[in-house]
Amino acid sequence: MRKIFLVLFTLFLATSTFANDFITRFLKECVETERPVSNVNIGKAMLNKMASNTSDEELKTTFRELNSIRIITTENKADSKFYFEKAKEMASSEFTDYKEVVSVNERRSKINILMKKTDEKTQDLILMALDDDSKLTIITVSGNIDFNSISKISDSLRKGEAEEPVLEKGNEKNN
Repeated sequence: MRKIFLVLFTLFLATSTFANDFITRFLKECVETERPVSNVNIGKAMLNKMASNTSDEELKTTFRELNSIRIITTENKADSKFYFEKAKEMASSEFTDYKEVVSVNERRSKINILMKKTDEKTQDLILMALDDDSKLTIITVSGNIDFNSISKISDSLRKGEAEEPVLEKGNEKNN
C-alpha cells in the first residue's frame, strides 16, 4: 500500500509540474486541430547528450545547466498571427508571475520575452516571436539561464552542431 501511494504521489507531482508549463497549457488550451503546430521538446537527458557531443566548453556548460527547451512553430501566416495573440493573452492572464524582460515591436515583427525566477539558480523563460515572414516561434527554456549563451545555443541548434554524434574508437563506420 505504501508503494502504491508513493507511486501515485510521484505521478501527481510530475503531472502538476508539467501541467503548469506554458507550452503544455498552450497546446491544450489554444491549439486547434484544424490549425496544427510543430512541437519539439528537448529534455534534460538530451541536453546532457548534446553537451557531451560538442567541443565548445561554453556551450557544453550551458547545455548542462538547462533543464528543458520546448519549441512550437507554425509557418501558416494566418495561424501564426492567431496563435501569437493567443499566446500573449494566455501569458498575461494565466502566467502573471512572469515579468516581461524584452519587448520588440517593429513594422513586421514582434518579440516578447518573459522570465520567472523560480529559485536562486533557476529561471523559466518564455519567448514569443512573430517574424517578418509571419512565422510564429514560441520557445520555453528552463534551468540556470546564461543570457550570453542563449544566442550561441540558438546558432548551434540551427546549424546542428550539437546534434552531430561523436563516434568512439571501434564504432567508426568503414566506407
